[in-house]
Amino acid sequence: MKGNNKEFRVNKQFLKFKNRNVLLTLKNNEEARGKLISIDNYLNTVLQTEDGIRFIKGTKIAFIAME
Repeated sequence: MKGNNKEFRVNKQFLKFKNRNVLLTLKNNEEARGKLISIDNYLNTVLQTEDGIRFIKGTKIAFIAME
């Protein structure tokens, strides 16, 4: 079958946040700060915060900004 060899690629605009300190504003008006370790095309993120590693589901994110 053709087309099965396509690689999964994360949107380049999302990758510019990787390994940088970011501020996430969540839809419930909470904020999360930390170093963005991982992000995918659904905005699921893994942050390294002062309290440890935190996973945030993309559907909860309203805004991402670099600090």
